[in-house]
Amino acid sequence: AEREDVDLFRFERLAADGSAALAAGDAGRAAELLDEALGLWAGPALADLPDRATDPLVLRVEQRHAGARRDRLAADLALGRAADALAPLTALCAGRPLDEPLQALRIRALRDTGRAAEALAAYEEVRRTLADRLGADPGPEL
Repeated sequence: AEREDVDLFRFERLAADGSAALAAGDAGRAAELLDEALGLWAGPALADLPDRATDPLVLRVEQRHAGARRDRLAADLALGRAADALAPLTALCAGRPLDEPLQALRIRALRDTGRAAEALAAYEEVRRTLADRLGADPGPEL
């Protein structure tokens, strides 16, 4: 099989290309590439591997999947679709309370949908969580 015949490799290429497009300011292209990448994802990565919970390859791929989801939602915000992104961001943030870039996206989505008071409350919640769990202040992006 060629490399492009393997969904995992195609996913990684498309996700990387989508992230690069987002970083270059082309949110529309990023959304297309990331939609294609995420469309390849079905269920847990490499589900048949023994000891998959601790396998470094599985962990790397699942982190890349989370990054692709975050980038896709960032593309929505860049395209002015904060209302569409808010519910998925809120759900992702609930499971990743220490992911500052993800939390920053949720706060931006709240702000962009005219919910400034909720955005400030969300910031304070994240700031307190970081302080309590890591003894750290939020980074500059947040």
